Amino acid sequence: MIKELHIRLKSWLMIVAILLVATNYGYTQAKDQITVKGKVTDETGKALVGVSVTVKGVKNTVQTDANGHYVLQAPAAATLVFTYVGFDNQEAKVDPAGIMNVKMAGNKVLDQVVVIGYGTARKKDLTGGLAVVGKEQLSMVSTPNLMDRLVGQVAGFSITTAEAAPGASQTLLIRGENSISANNSPLIILDGIPYSGSLADIDPNNVENLSILKDASAAAIYGSRASNGVILIQTKRGVLGKAQVNYKGTAGMAEPMQQINVMGPNEYIRFQQDIARIRQGYTGALLDPIAGDIISVTERGNYAKGITHNWQDYVFRKAFTMDHQLSISGGTENTKYMAALAALDQEGVVYNSRLSRLNITTNVDQTFNKWLTTGIGLQYTRKSDGGITPNLEHAIKQSPYGSYKDESGNYVPEPMEYSLIVNPMRNVNGIQDRYNNNFFLSGYANILLPVEGLSLRSNFGYNYRNGFTGTYYGRNTFEGRDQGTQAGGSASINNSNYNDYTWENLLKYERQLGDHRLDVTGLFSMQKTKSWSTGQSGAGFVTDDTEYFMIGSASRLVSNSASLSETAMLSYMGRINYGYKGKYLLTLTGRTDGASVFGINNKYAFFPVAAAAWQIGEEDFLKGKVKWLDMLKVRLSYGANGNQAITPYRTLDRLYSNVKYIWGDDGTAVTTAYLAGDGVGNPNLKWETTYSTNLGLDFQLFKNRLSGTIDAYLSKTRDLLMTRTVPIMNGYNRIWDNIGATQNKGLEVTLNSTNIKGENFQWNSTAVFSLNRDKIVELRGDGIDDVANNWFIGKPLRVFYDYKMIGVWQNGETIPVEGAAPGAAKLYDRDGNNKIEPSDRVVIGSKNPRYTASLANRLSYKNFYASALVTGVFGVWRDDHMANLGSWTFGITNYVHGANYWTPENPHATIVSPGYLNPLGHGYYKKVNYVQVKNITFGYKLPHNIAKKVGVSGIDINASVNNLNTFSNIREVLNYDNTWMASYPTARSYMFGLNVNF
Repeated sequence: MIKELHIRLKSWLMIVAILLVATNYGYTQAKDQITVKGKVTDETGKALVGVSVTVKGVKNTVQTDANGHYVLQAPAAATLVFTYVGFDNQEAKVDPAGIMNVKMAGNKVLDQVVVIGYGTARKKDLTGGLAVVGKEQLSMVSTPNLMDRLVGQVAGFSITTAEAAPGASQTLLIRGENSISANNSPLIILDGIPYSGSLADIDPNNVENLSILKDASAAAIYGSRASNGVILIQTKRGVLGKAQVNYKGTAGMAEPMQQINVMGPNEYIRFQQDIARIRQGYTGALLDPIAGDIISVTERGNYAKGITHNWQDYVFRKAFTMDHQLSISGGTENTKYMAALAALDQEGVVYNSRLSRLNITTNVDQTFNKWLTTGIGLQYTRKSDGGITPNLEHAIKQSPYGSYKDESGNYVPEPMEYSLIVNPMRNVNGIQDRYNNNFFLSGYANILLPVEGLSLRSNFGYNYRNGFTGTYYGRNTFEGRDQGTQAGGSASINNSNYNDYTWENLLKYERQLGDHRLDVTGLFSMQKTKSWSTGQSGAGFVTDDTEYFMIGSASRLVSNSASLSETAMLSYMGRINYGYKGKYLLTLTGRTDGASVFGINNKYAFFPVAAAAWQIGEEDFLKGKVKWLDMLKVRLSYGANGNQAITPYRTLDRLYSNVKYIWGDDGTAVTTAYLAGDGVGNPNLKWETTYSTNLGLDFQLFKNRLSGTIDAYLSKTRDLLMTRTVPIMNGYNRIWDNIGATQNKGLEVTLNSTNIKGENFQWNSTAVFSLNRDKIVELRGDGIDDVANNWFIGKPLRVFYDYKMIGVWQNGETIPVEGAAPGAAKLYDRDGNNKIEPSDRVVIGSKNPRYTASLANRLSYKNFYASALVTGVFGVWRDDHMANLGSWTFGITNYVHGANYWTPENPHATIVSPGYLNPLGHGYYKKVNYVQVKNITFGYKLPHNIAKKVGVSGIDINASVNNLNTFSNIREVLNYDNTWMASYPTARSYMFGLNVNF
């Protein structure tokens, strides 16, 4: 396939060269034409984006940019026509001076121009389901992470932060999950080029807008990579006008939104006494904290001295953030530019965690003549983090009477003398340096060909990423301590590299013929990726002074590793958009993709999509007759998208060399290559395909005071990419194959309202609701569930499967189950045979929520403004760590404050007895709902006349709080997006911002 890429690359370069010569020959500039430029606004002076400016009688059309500016060539005696959805068409004779500022009349804005795949379109003309997040929504939340600003903003788009450390990656899902084993992440398109880096590397202040493509029609143009949806990110670009300099700065402080409320010293002693009474039968003096045997020797000594510790105070901290960005943008008729420099220093709320990020962004657009425009964009990010962080679980479970440091100031490795729960700080003196560099280059050339409405665009993208991690545990850490006669010190280094190339060529034809509008696009695309890494580790160093830089001198446990992976793709796409009278819209898309990760027999697949829309509100029986109806549109789409997101080389046999065989009775161990149990390739491996149906309704009512979108969807994914078990007599027991099917359906609702619109005061609200249901339709064709992987036909994709606890056995109850006793978990006996056995396990519930919702409010009064965002997650099943007393204590550790656990004196408890040893090892689960106050912001914009007196054009001052609080039926967690109670905590941050335009 790589050879094929090179051949096609040469062919397309030749075609482009020929076209360039042809277009240069075909175009001459008419002497009677002049340059006309200006700005288009509404009646209030607000710039209108995407207004079509046409020379009447000539199909020469441009659109206004983000600031309402336009530039075009027109005959001196021509008439310009200005058209925009929701406004009256306006005509004006060309001014000989070439300056034409136009104010368009109209009392409603029914639509907007949005970015779609490979171009832009009026939202009114769209047939697919998508959502747009503009600058106003992105600025509601003041955080340095782009995805944090999108939480709760888009129906059907979920962002899960399993680890809330600064700069950590997040899990993104559009309309839930379709695949069991392959990747469910959406495709990211950055400035028109596929982007596989971390979104945490992007400076959110540089983003102009985002479009979330959700249904098959909207995402179809990206074919194989779009089965999980598409996120289009457009960064800011230069605009016509003098240079504008902007400074944005934020400073803030953060703390954990909440901590685990564990037992204090006195409650802890009572708890240990209960454990000793119930488990060991202790009474009297044996229960005494000093004379008895309920706590360790170390704890007794600290108890006698009154020494206690709140361990969470050691691992958590107040953290400070500074974020600065300086940008400049402007341009002439031919050259427009934007450049930005940003620096972020963000401490984490966990000891030793930190993120430093430097962003450099430049975008330049150059118009050479009326037929050739080019542009280039560069984004560079250098990110550093690292540091050995404490063990949060051990901080939470540690005894308040454990020892923190010894007399020399060193961390006591085992504060309670038990190795199960160690000092959470015992390795924090280790050294860890982690650096990441991300270089992203995008460029385009747009050529108007000598045929009316025909154009050629070529896009090129290059992405290079490098990551380095160096770690050293010295002798002042537990991990690197001297061990008897063996020298201490432990080191590791890892280098990872990635690059990809993307080249795309689009041929586009657009015509408006009377009532008919035609837009035809053809695409050829190629992409190549390469990733490679090396690693080395070792222990036993003469000195700690050299850290990991002298890893080659390690005397023991030396290990080396390396990897290399390459992929390639070829794609062909055709799309037809047709509209009649602006009321009847049709989109047909077909894309063929070829991917190197698939077998020789199935590298290519074709993905067709059809979509239609009907502007009912434009029909004579509604238009003008239903006064409160501004716009009503119905959309319907059906089509297929593919998924190829699996590890490369699953189609090839893979040899491993990390097993040693002993030859002969007295032979020595010899390392040899062997075929692993999952190392057999499948040359017939093919695309996982999702077939989606979407029915949508767009509406605007009461002079645009109320607008919204409702979408219902159903998708079925077939030929799932997953491993299949085969008889071991084949010499292997697993092979990747296309088996099984899933189904995903849901409902999305977005409502926008202008509640109050006065001369000085305005209040807008946005409500978002999403419901999603997924299930496994088929696994391996035999109707049998896969219990080992918790996959069950007819059940959701991600479930808890376990024994179901229905209560606590009490004194006086008849206990028919063998081995159960008062205080033990009462488990559901599925078959009623008075025995609890594996066949009694059931599907507890789904790990994905039943529905999510959010409410955003934005208010403004003169120069003051405020906003608030509240999000909610409902009906998601999580591990109930508070109820899982056994996993906390092992009979020795601390526990949750006020826990209602069973004792003979507290028979009506909801938590099992401390004496319950959980012989079946079952878990504890709870259906969770939680509502979070994600953001509250207050701001003030200095009046323009006052700002001018201090030498600037505008000043914006604001203060905000993020993650203010969470209301839930479960409390003892640090991060509600994670089922593990000791995950990196969500931070509550208080931010102060300053925005100055010079």
